[in-house]
Amino acid sequence: MTVEFVPTEWFDENAIKLPNYKVGRVNFGLGRSYIKIDKDGTLAQPFKLYTSLTTSIAQSMPTPKALEDWKFSLGKKEADRQMKVRAHFGTMMHIEIGKFIMEGIYDLDKCDEVVENYTSDNNFWDNDCAFWADELKEDLLAFVQFYNDYEIIPLGLEYVLLSDERGFGTPIDLVCLLTVDEKGEWGEVYKSGDRKGDPKITTKRVQKRAIINFKSGRKGFYETHGIQMECEKLLWDENFPESPIDIAMNWAPADWKTTPSYKIKEWQGTTSQDEIDAILKLAQIRYQDKAEKRQYMSMSGVISTSESVAGAVQFEDVEDFCNRKFGNTPNKKRTHKATEAKQAVLTKTFVSSSLPI
Repeated sequence: MTVEFVPTEWFDENAIKLPNYKVGRVNFGLGRSYIKIDKDGTLAQPFKLYTSLTTSIAQSMPTPKALEDWKFSLGKKEADRQMKVRAHFGTMMHIEIGKFIMEGIYDLDKCDEVVENYTSDNNFWDNDCAFWADELKEDLLAFVQFYNDYEIIPLGLEYVLLSDERGFGTPIDLVCLLTVDEKGEWGEVYKSGDRKGDPKITTKRVQKRAIINFKSGRKGFYETHGIQMECEKLLWDENFPESPIDIAMNWAPADWKTTPSYKIKEWQGTTSQDEIDAILKLAQIRYQDKAEKRQYMSMSGVISTSESVAGAVQFEDVEDFCNRKFGNTPNKKRTHKATEAKQAVLTKTFVSSSLPI
């Protein structure tokens, strides 16, 4: 178990504000949660875990059938390899899109260097990485085309928020203003005929507030992506009811050949409130409640004899762990005494420095 601050990557302080709290992330190995931190850097009280939105959806929704079919066609080993490669590429793409958003410019000639630095920093390499530079160029060109088409005005990047009402948290890839064509009565009227003088439906370029989640896959979007966007919209509107979100959409590069193109999908209104509440409630039961109650083992100190082994093993819950990390309160529940059954195992094998028990 580890915990770390998760700051918002960037925001336009003249256009929007940060929430009145900071955010920390607790990593459990098989999932993650967030915690609320007061402005002074201490853990907010009463203590509460906010389940990561992606973890919530994974706990509650089945794997999309198209994804299952793809895994089956490749076999587990090859599917796992490709998913790991794509996850790394997606992370790198997010980082580079963020650079463009913050700087307003991007040098495609440095993509080889970007790939080299990313693979080196993350100690990762696969034969597919040899094609990453060209793919990154394609994706950045597609994003800039989208950026220009919709006259994007960025407001926040990797904007981290928590929901007290629904108990989850997540960073939002991009909060922005964008311009879309919208049909409506914009002041024009019919000038002749039976409807002369009646309002006329026309199209006008209208600016909207939007949240956008980037996907690196080129094969389309899944239902779970829509649920994620609906939840992100709820999250933003809860924190900033005075500035509600108009559009919640996914963006992904298309598999283009000669002209940069992309795919987008707007999701607002596609999932009922009852279904969203049920998904988040199930995640709380399956993950959050268990994570808050579970005792976690850590091992530290110097060991040299059998008498010292027990003193090197400690157990504490996540609240005590976070309180200790942020200096709120002295340790009250942490204990150095393992049960005899656990002790028998521990004297034989030390497999991790932080394991749930």
